[in-house]
Amino acid sequence: DTKLNPEAANELYQCPIESVEPYALMLSPVYIYMKRNEKFVSVKAPLDFFTPGEIEKVKFYETFYFPKFVKNSVKFQTAARLVKSMFLNPMGKSRDIAYAPYEYSNETLKIMAKLWGREMSVEPFFMTIFADELCENLKPEVMITAREKTVVKHDWGLLLSGVFVFVAVHLGYFSLNDLNQIRAIIYTKTVEGEEWGSPTSEVEAMISDLNRLMQVRREIRQKDLIEVQAEWAARLNARLERVRKSFSAKADPAPSIYGPEGFAL
Repeated sequence: DTKLNPEAANELYQCPIESVEPYALMLSPVYIYMKRNEKFVSVKAPLDFFTPGEIEKVKFYETFYFPKFVKNSVKFQTAARLVKSMFLNPMGKSRDIAYAPYEYSNETLKIMAKLWGREMSVEPFFMTIFADELCENLKPEVMITAREKTVVKHDWGLLLSGVFVFVAVHLGYFSLNDLNQIRAIIYTKTVEGEEWGSPTSEVEAMISDLNRLMQVRREIRQKDLIEVQAEWAARLNARLERVRKSFSAKADPAPSIYGPEGFAL
């Protein structure tokens, strides 16, 4: 909804405008309250971003408002912060011995497990929120130009790069530098017109597979991985089988951007 009546105030979460970081992707629709019109007016869509100049223009209003849906996005943001903290502080519980690779994998999977929900599926939107919190911001000049001139490719680049990062963390990509670089490459090439149909490396083959999955499904589901004839899909499926057996029965339903509580048609 582009406008909400004042009665919606009790259903909205508040956030100081000054706390919003430029170029960070928005977790949901963003509203400001127009006192003269007595309405909440949407100023940003999900996955859009504010430039410093845009923040300056609206800081008079002091507060941004978010619908309840934002709670779903925050779960993925929080998980990304936990994973990032572990990557940046690679010491184990003893604080003097670094995590071994299998410990990284195990601890990361514990954090990520709850995000798959009871249905063992995650929508690309939420994967992108996770990736944006885990990784550094994409280049502002590229994002601004793409948003203005190739908005469809811009959106798809955000989603595809976000899905890759989310999946890659499950598969043992524990270097933030590598994840930052690959995410930036996927986004930039996608907005430049790359369709990922002719992969020339293992990473590009994975990107190509994910791109096809996104084109035919609204979400990435464990049961769809069986149809992907690739090593990465088999490895991910094995990890998710652990999640399904240990966590899915106790998990909440997977969140969705669709339906009465979402924002998409």
